[in-house]
Amino acid sequence: MKKVLILLTTVILAVSLSACAGKTGETAKVKCPACGYEFNVDAGSK
Repeated sequence: MKKVLILLTTVILAVSLSACAGKTGETAKVKCPACGYEFNVDAGSK
């Protein structure tokens, strides 16, 4: 049973990491809360 749990955890981790890695070319629209100006930034930038 422990091997099944470890395998399931590994699969879930791999799927969640691959979902994040697939969003490299997208941009996110950000709105400034102070002035209301909207601009685009890369989704991967921090």
